[in-house]
Amino acid sequence: MNSLETEHKLINNAFKKIEKFGWDDFNIEKFSKDEKIPLEKVNFFFSTKTILLKKFSKMIDHKVELNLSIQDINSSTIKDNLFELIMLRFEEMQIYKNSLKMIIRSTKDKPILLTQISKNIFNTLDFYLEVARGYDKSILDVFKKNILFLIYSYCFNVWLNDSSRDLSKTMSELDRLLSLAEKFLRKFKEILPI
Repeated sequence: MNSLETEHKLINNAFKKIEKFGWDDFNIEKFSKDEKIPLEKVNFFFSTKTILLKKFSKMIDHKVELNLSIQDINSSTIKDNLFELIMLRFEEMQIYKNSLKMIIRSTKDKPILLTQISKNIFNTLDFYLEVARGYDKSILDVFKKNILFLIYSYCFNVWLNDSSRDLSKTMSELDRLLSLAEKFLRKFKEILPI
């Protein structure tokens, strides 16, 4: 097992503990003891809960990247590419849904935790916009990530409560909001040519 596989295994196990005990009661030292892994080894991968969240987000992005088809990306629209990337992310996070619900519940009285999660998502969406060819070096590039963040945040909450097998509710809302954003950007360009 290579270093990345070990890291992903530890993240999986950590999220199982979070699902069972909640975010507030999850503890790196206790996790190390429960897993019978030296604390130094666990700390090598994530020494704090904040770093665990960052590594989790990167792990999901890595899995999304493995499922990408460059040929499909190059032959699809920006909107379709963003739809595909975000839905792939939701699908990869499906097995962690209960853990994520626990974490989100804890953000209500922890603004610093919410800030860290938001930072991770912004990094992901920046990557997705790059991959989807969403940036065009116009003044609108400044707004695209923020608009996509609002869309993602809303659809994430829909996804958390979407019990349909094919995530149809999430897909429907994501498609609707991406279409609205696409129309808004097009109208903006018509009013203010750039």
